[in-house]
Formats: sequence, structure tokens, C-alpha cells
Amino acid sequence: MKTTPILVLAALLANSLTADPVSSSKPGIDSQITLGGEVGVAAESNMVRFRTSPFDSVPWLRADLTGESAPEFDKVSEGGMPFRPFKNYSGDISGRFIEMMALNARNSNEVNPAFAELLKEAPKHQRAGGYFCATGEIDWQQPIDRTKDGESNLMMPALWGNARMLCGLIEASRAFPENKEILETAKKLGDFYVGIVPRFTDPARMTEYISGTSYASGYVTCWFPAMEGLVKLSNLTGERRYLDAAKAIAEFYKSIDRIPLDHSHGMLCCQVSLLLLFEATKDTSYLERVEKRWDELVQGGYINPSGGILEKCKVVDERDEGCAEADWLRLNLELGRVTQKSRYWDMAERHLNNQFLQNQAANGGFGHHNIVCDKEGVIGFSGNVLEATWCCDYHGQIGFVNLRSHLLERGAAGLTCNLALEFAAKGSAGTVKSTLRAGAAAAEVMRQKIQLDGLPASVVRIRQPQWADSVTAIAADGSSLPLIAENGYFSTKEAVTSVEFVYAGGVYAEGRRCNRLSNGPVKGQPFALGFGPKLFAAANQSIALPAWPTTVEALKAQGLELFSSALRGKDYRFVFDR
Repeated sequence: MKTTPILVLAALLANSLTADPVSSSKPGIDSQITLGGEVGVAAESNMVRFRTSPFDSVPWLRADLTGESAPEFDKVSEGGMPFRPFKNYSGDISGRFIEMMALNARNSNEVNPAFAELLKEAPKHQRAGGYFCATGEIDWQQPIDRTKDGESNLMMPALWGNARMLCGLIEASRAFPENKEILETAKKLGDFYVGIVPRFTDPARMTEYISGTSYASGYVTCWFPAMEGLVKLSNLTGERRYLDAAKAIAEFYKSIDRIPLDHSHGMLCCQVSLLLLFEATKDTSYLERVEKRWDELVQGGYINPSGGILEKCKVVDERDEGCAEADWLRLNLELGRVTQKSRYWDMAERHLNNQFLQNQAANGGFGHHNIVCDKEGVIGFSGNVLEATWCCDYHGQIGFVNLRSHLLERGAAGLTCNLALEFAAKGSAGTVKSTLRAGAAAAEVMRQKIQLDGLPASVVRIRQPQWADSVTAIAADGSSLPLIAENGYFSTKEAVTSVEFVYAGGVYAEGRRCNRLSNGPVKGQPFALGFGPKLFAAANQSIALPAWPTTVEALKAQGLELFSSALRGKDYRFVFDR
């Protein structure tokens, strides 16, 4: 039987759990789950960042709705970037901020000092046509306003921003159902999109659509992400017209959805949207499209050994982007939940522990790495992360929200934990705690203790990750606990309130396509090394390896170290030559 995400801990005690897939995106429902360990520190430091400049300025946040200027946030930074750029992406910053804060609201708009005021402000700036635009009214029937370089300064950026604003308004409506004004604002924006679907899915205008850039102000990037908000709005209101609009956009997207292209973030938003359409319609063709794209990305080398993707969806490029990293994380988490296939959980775990966390800046924000590539793809990271206050900071937090909502599942098989992470899921009846510690014996990678405090005993089930050769369990009294193995999962034979799982394994080698090299690195071929969910990194591209198999200690003696927060901001490689 398919499991259902546990997003409210009280559901652990319920006899019947909702099977509604929409529940996974409701705000605040996972608010009682707290991340721990290295991931928890990263999540908390990211939220703290939003209590500092420039996010404490409501004028700064709402400028993509109003176009307003003020010296304190329009001046140019030392790097040449305005402190408040991209106002023409109407609703982009303000919408992301609303979405992210609503998802963390915990039934209170006091989650951030600027949140309540921005939420009150947003409806005031909605245009008569239902959309938002900082620069005035737009005649949407006119040709796309492209420059000689193929960029759109008004129409496409506004569409991108409105897509993010729609998602923000929907999450705010879920967080505060008594706020009817926000819901009506979301519906007006949804109606705007319903009305312009024929204009932007007209086969006769295909030349117009594809003649411009495919980067951040292009039709391919800016138009199609509207699907996400439209499906969510249909789920929220029960109104079919929004779902029908998303389906029409998805159908037209078929003829254009190709890689490589210039904007991973936009493409991944669309893949998430197709997955939402699958859940809303049960039409398996949507899921097939997403799984096909996943195969193309991984097998084609667009996903590097750290599990990450570049800003431009290409094998070789100069930088990554926190938004795309967060999207790749949430796509894999959702695919894991929907399909129950281990490869998606494995990719989410790989990506989280390596590239996603490494994309975080020292101040808690997210942004861009400079990427080191050879002609076949990524080999390492270079220098500090450039924080992107205009996009990546918000999406990074959305990544943590999605992670929390996928940590626990309840089904006929019992309580399932898909990822070896630290967390505490607290409810009125009790708490589920997951704690990690290093392996206590030879050939042990780590131990994960799952404890149910104040809750009735349950069968506990964990997934065997790809980095673990075997999994055993220890009871609360220290005795060996029998496990049942099935479909890549291990579950306790009996209901328990405490169990410690022992993941056994060693150092492993992989090729550039995240493929395991069972006999170790091959001379003359690039390789990556890992232990548990983390890769090894070093300052040099070429390293002298001891005889295979090797150990963590031997690699450390060669100057390698496992990915950690200490590496952030440094130059290092994780793809090596022997």
C-alpha cells in the first residue's frame, strides 16, 4: 500500500490518514518538525538571515509591486549590483517572501516582522486585469517586447514574477484561511492566467515564442511555471478552470520542453508542476514526462557527482544557482514520495548533503558558486558563494520546508523514515526523534536511533541508502533486533518505541554519472569518492590513492576530507584523476 506523508505528528495516532496528495504542500502542517544536526543549523541560519537587512524593509520587499525608489535600497553595492534589483520581475521577490514565510507561519503572521505588513500590502497593488506589474498596465495581446538581444524587459519578467506571487498567495491562503482578501487576490491572479492561456499557447505564434532568449527573461522560462500555482489554486478552491488552464499549458509545453537550455530553475519548476498535475489528474503521462527528464539529466551528465545542477541546464557552465538546487531537491523528494523508488530518495540525500548545503553562504543565505569544470562537466567548486537576495535566499528556505514535510510517512507498513537525518517531530501526544552518531565498530558508517516518546509502539521502517552495504538494528536493551527486508526497506519485525539502525559500508568510488565503480577507480578515468552520504574533497584535482579498497583514514592522510560546513567558501575538487 502506498504510504502517506506524515505532516502533522498527531496523525501518528490516527486510524485513518488522509491520502490527499495535496496535503503535502499545505503550510505550517510540518511546523512541528525541527531539523537537527548540520542540516538543522543550516535551516535555522537561513531563517535568521531574513531578520536582517534588506529583508527587514517592507519597501525593499514590495518594490517589484510598486516600482518605488528610495536611496537606502536603490544604491549600488560594491559588486555593482543594485541592492534592490529586478523590480520588473513583478511579484518575484515579494511573492517568494510571502510563500516562504507562509510555509513557516505556524498559524501566526509574526514569523517575521515584515511578513504581516507585506501580506496586507500585496492586494493593494493588483492591477485591474488581475496581475501585478511594478511599471504599469500591460497590453498582453501585443508582441513580446524583445530587445535586439532577444530579451524582454517587461512582459516575460512580469509573467515570471506573477507565477511566484500566485504560489505565495496560495500558501498564505492556506496558512490564514480566514483572510478572504488574500484568497480573492489569488483567484483574480488565477483568472488572469486562465484568460491569457490562448494568447501564450497559440501554435500560430510559435516563432514569436522561441525567437528570443531562453534565459531569465525568455518565454520558455517565464511562461510555463504558471502551471504550479494554477494546479495548487485548483486544489485549494476546487475550481476546475484553474486545473484546465494548467493542463493546456502543459500540453503546449511538450513541444518546447527540451534540454540543454539556459535556465535550470525555470525548467525544474515546470517538472514539479507536471508532478502536481499527475497527482491532481492521475494521468500517468505527466509522471512519465518527469521521470524521462530525470533520466536525461542524470545520464546526460547535467547532474554532477555532488548531486547538483548548474544555473544553466548544461553539462559545462560557470556557476550554479541556489534556486535550481532547491528545485532539484524538492523534485527528488516528491518523486520519492509519489513513486516510492529509492533512486529519487538517494539523489535527494546525495544532493542535500553535498551541493545543497555547500551552496549556503556564511551569513545563512543561498546564491551562486563559481564552478570548476573540464570539458566533460563539473569537477569542483571555487571560492565564496555569492548570495542572491533576489531569489536564492527564499528558495533555499523552501527547500528546507520541503525536506521537513518528507521526513516521516505512515502507511500499512508502519512508520517510515526515508532519510538518515536528525530531527524531532513534536505533537500534542508525543515526539518522534531521530538522532545520528558515528559508527561504533569497524565497517559501520553511522547509526540512526529512532525513538517514540509518549507515542504507542509502532513498526519502524527505514530505507537502505545506496551507500550502505547492509542494515541491522539494536533494541533499547542493546540486544540484536530482527528486521524484515522488503523492496529496499528494512522494518522492525515487531512494534517498538525505540530502535537504533546500524548502517554498514565503506569508502566507495563513482564515475561522473553517479554510477558506482565496484572495483574502485579505473586508471585514466575521472572518479569521485564517498563515505556514507558525503563525498570527499581536496584542493588538488589529481591525488595519489592508496591501494583499493581504501579507508577514510587513508584518504585523510592524502589530504582529502568529507564535505562539511568548513569547506564552504574554499576552492576544492571532488572529481579526481588517478
